[in-house]
This record gives sequence, C-alpha cells and structure tokens, in this order.
Amino acid sequence: MVGKLTPDDMMSASRIPALLGLSPYKTPNELLKEAIDAANGIPPSRLSQTEQMRLGDLLEPTILREAAYRLDLDDVNVDINEPYFHPDLPLSCSLDGRGRGSVLFEHNPAMGIYVPQGGVVDTKGRLGCLEAKNTSAAPEDAPAPHRGPWQLQAQMMVTDASWGAVCVLYRGSELRLFLYRQDPDMQSQIEDAVHDFERRKRDIDWYPPLSSDDANVAWDRVDDGAPALDLNGVADADHWASILIAARDQKRAAEAEIDEAETMLKEMLGNHEEGQVHVDGSTYYVKWPMRNYKAQPAKTTEAKPARQVRAKTLTVKEA
Repeated sequence: MVGKLTPDDMMSASRIPALLGLSPYKTPNELLKEAIDAANGIPPSRLSQTEQMRLGDLLEPTILREAAYRLDLDDVNVDINEPYFHPDLPLSCSLDGRGRGSVLFEHNPAMGIYVPQGGVVDTKGRLGCLEAKNTSAAPEDAPAPHRGPWQLQAQMMVTDASWGAVCVLYRGSELRLFLYRQDPDMQSQIEDAVHDFERRKRDIDWYPPLSSDDANVAWDRVDDGAPALDLNGVADADHWASILIAARDQKRAAEAEIDEAETMLKEMLGNHEEGQVHVDGSTYYVKWPMRNYKAQPAKTTEAKPARQVRAKTLTVKEA
C-alpha cells in the first residue's frame, strides 16, 4: 500500500498513537484540526515526499515478503489498495499486507520472532494483518508505541483479524517480527478515544493543549471586535500570569548574565580556541571555535562563498 487511502475526516489506525498522545510527530489537537478542516472541505496539507519516505515505500514490499517467508504464510497480499471500515465504530484502516498462517509462534529472538504480550500467537489457518516499518532507530525488544503496536490493534479491530505482526527493519540490516494477539484493554482504550474524538469534532471541543505551540493549533485566530476577556474570574489565571511574568524577568536577567560572562571569558580567551577552568572541584573546558560554512549557489538570493565565522556562543563542557 502506498499513499493515504482512508478518509481525512475519520479516525484511522495509523493516527491512533497520536490520538492517544503517544506520537512524537503529531498531537491530538493537530488530528482534530485536520478532521474538522476536512469535514468543511479544506484538504490537509501534504508533505512532499522525502528521500527517506520514498525509500520506505520501495522497501515495504520487500519487508513484507520476507516477513511472510519467515512466518510461513499463505494467501499473502502485499498490494492492498482499498481502505477497510469498522462495522460500528467510526474507524478506518489501510493494510500494508495480509496473510494466512500455519504456525503456533512463541517468543524466539534468535529467529527474529518476538511476542511482546508473552505466551503464544496462533496463526494456524487464520488471516493476520501485516504492518511494515522501516526505521533508523536501534533494534528494540518491543516496538515503540508509535511504531506499530497501537496501529496494529486498531487494524485488527477493523478487520476482525485474530493476530497481526509489526515487521520492523532496523537500520537497514535487522528485521524483527513482533507478533500480537488482539488486546481487549488496548482496543477498549482505542474505542473510547475514537468516540471522544468524534464528539470533539462535532462540538469543536479542543483537547487540553500539550504546549504553547499546540494551543496555537487549537485557537489559530481571534474574534475581531471581541472585548478584552476578564480573566480575574478564571481559576488560576493570576497564578499562571505571575509565573509567566516572573519567568520572563528571570530569562532577561539570565540572558544579561550570560552575555556578561561570555564577554569576559571571550576577552580572556582572545585568539585561543579553548581554555580550561576549575569550578567547585570540577574541571571545565571553555571552547570558542570557528564555524565552517560551505559555499552556496545562487537561488532566490545571491550566491554565498565558503567562509569561516567565529561562533557567537561559548561551549562549556565538564572534563
């Protein structure tokens, strides 16, 4: 499967980690905004395909076919170009592959077979879902939450598969196959989260923001002409306002101290790249190196020659 097949305004298996706050790449509010926009006819922005993404697409069939061989699967399909939909829940999925098993698997790292749930996974005569992942991360004994296990549980919910495998190629040299059974607890969390997502989409009720940037996603405009909001009646407004004011004052003071300290140390270093100083019984290296910049061809701006520039800030490391 290449490209997105599931509707943009519906929760899909690949989005479940982000929905549960388990993804480093996207927040629940970003998912909600995409769905609300899609429901209003605004298509989501698509990232242009990078080389890494392109290579991932090319490697996917290879990963799946090797996984099918190692798992001794029949009726293998690694060219699925249609989405699947849950019969009752507003949840969809696309599959990288499917296959029918013939083996009872136990945890066997020596063979590259992992059963993170423990016990056995029975694939005999049963169709299972295959999810391919390609990563530069170090090999794991269980894949990270955003690297397949939650997505696979949602896929099994949608397709009613009794088992599935997350097939992860690590650093282009080690393939690990993580086999799973349906997990009622995980699937119950997914079901509750999907229902809550649908309610929030309908009511435009944002999730509590995870960061200042995430708040910008949820409330990305102002109501023109709206009067100033009296926050005095809002619980903890004075508490957070006082923290912000104090923190910004401390930041300004710290920046002034840093500038003064760097100025004095730079004067002491002069043309030397590195110095050594003892502080509270520990030795620190103070570095003020040169930065090398390669020449850049002219694009929308003028060409830039190769150059060396003294670093603006000092590096201080304990010996």
